[in-house]
Amino acid sequence: MSTPSTVINIFILKINSFENASAVNIGQNFLAEWSNSDKRNQGYGQNSGDGVDFMEPRCFVDDKDGVDSPSFFHPVMPAPLVNNE
Repeated sequence: MSTPSTVINIFILKINSFENASAVNIGQNFLAEWSNSDKRNQGYGQNSGDGVDFMEPRCFVDDKDGVDSPSFFHPVMPAPLVNNE
C-alpha cells in the first residue's frame, strides 16, 4: 500500500511535495523574526557477500563543523542609531 502524496492547488500554484522545515508564502510578506533550519543525514547502499553474516548496521560520521548551518534567532535588521549628544 502506497502512502498518499501531498497535492495542494492554489489558483495556478501546484505543490506536490513538502520537505522538512518548509513553508509556502504568497503575496507581500515580511516574516519578522522567522527562521527555518533542517538537518538530515541519509545514506543508501547494499551489504552483500558470499558466506558472510551481516550482524547489525554500523555507521560513523566525522563531522568537525561546530555549526553546520548557522541560524540566527534575532532580528536581522540592525537597530537604528541613536545620537546621544
